[in-house]
Amino acid sequence: MSGSSRRTFLEQVGAAAIAIPGLRNLQAPAQAAQAPTAAAYDLLIAGGRVVDPAQNLSAERDVAILGGRIARVAANIPRSEARQVYDAKGKIVTPGLIDIHTHVYKYGINLWVDPDLVGFQSGVTTLVDAGSTGAGTFQGFRTYVMEPAANRIYALLNISTIGLVVLNEIYLDPRMINAQAAIRTIGANRDRLLGIKVRVNGRHSDLAHDIGVLKVAREVGDATGLPIMLHWTVEPELLALLKKGDILAHPFNPPESTQANLFGADKQQADKILPQILALKERGIWTDVQLGTTHHSWAVAEKAMAQGFVPDALSTDITRAMDGTSAGSVLVPMSEYLHLGLPLEKVIAGVTANPAKIFNFPEKLGTLEPGVTADVAILELAQGNFEYRDQEKVARTLKQHFVAAATVKGGIFLKGAPPPPPPAGRGAAPTAPTTGGRGAPR
Repeated sequence: MSGSSRRTFLEQVGAAAIAIPGLRNLQAPAQAAQAPTAAAYDLLIAGGRVVDPAQNLSAERDVAILGGRIARVAANIPRSEARQVYDAKGKIVTPGLIDIHTHVYKYGINLWVDPDLVGFQSGVTTLVDAGSTGAGTFQGFRTYVMEPAANRIYALLNISTIGLVVLNEIYLDPRMINAQAAIRTIGANRDRLLGIKVRVNGRHSDLAHDIGVLKVAREVGDATGLPIMLHWTVEPELLALLKKGDILAHPFNPPESTQANLFGADKQQADKILPQILALKERGIWTDVQLGTTHHSWAVAEKAMAQGFVPDALSTDITRAMDGTSAGSVLVPMSEYLHLGLPLEKVIAGVTANPAKIFNFPEKLGTLEPGVTADVAILELAQGNFEYRDQEKVARTLKQHFVAAATVKGGIFLKGAPPPPPPAGRGAAPTAPTTGGRGAPR
């Protein structure tokens, strides 16, 4: 991280601290008053199970950070070489999690969740807002939510100029489906906009209308080089408009809902995943799944998994936590997919390496490769009996679920920093602190 970008980030964190308890004392590792000058690293995350699918790594390793970037990932890095040590023994250490399907236009639309709650509080260091805003509303989202955020937020631009001010945004007025307005907005915001969002209902009766809207989105995608994220459909005419790199979201909609799933539409369900859906992977089209309490039926998910269906990305949309009131982060679908039998490494890939393949982020994300920005999630698998409900309030009991112990962004703790060590004698290395607290790296 350059000096100017580090200053900018710290200013943003300082602003966030006004509203977010526990961030007021954040500072860069280099500013720590008690740090020994001979230390090779600012921070060492020691002894955890590092799971980095982008590097095909799943083993006990230490992660060393210097200057806001990953400096080294190796076994048995001496703790004395770091100014601060986080003991991650028994925990899972991953790249900062990426949620590619959120709605975080706080106060700007009705269906929003707090970007901090579903972000750094849950190990997520990158959020992608999936179409909350269109060409006529994006600038407000950028100015008042994205830019002041402590976390990293990108967006997909809704093909409707009004975005999610209403929930039938592409059906309301054809004048709001404006290719040139979308192209202009994307051109002025290439650093924040990663794709185009089209929210079709997935009903056969809407097919003619939906084809017209998707053709406009295709025009925008071809002109800007950005992918389209489309709500789930099984209509061959719509699927034919998708190209390699596009994304289809919500495969596990309940059978009785008004939206399609991978077994059919209009409440007509096949026994097997439909052939046009099985062909998606061969065509290079990504799939994005939400479990939790939104766009999710346990029965559909279990049936799909039994037939070998594994999506590319795990995300949230507007998932609620299991208390039914607060927003749920990607830890919810991660826990549920673990319950469904997906190996840990593939679960982690769905929120790190795969999202980094799906979108052309301005910087390299989703890995702990040396040299990249030091975004790290430190997770625990809590054991017990945890009831997880789907959209229809059908429950399954999970024996374990993910909990975020700490989150590091750009080498700085946003959650879970250990307390500073006691002052060390001249020339002596500081004692490794225990975990807990939210102080700045020392």
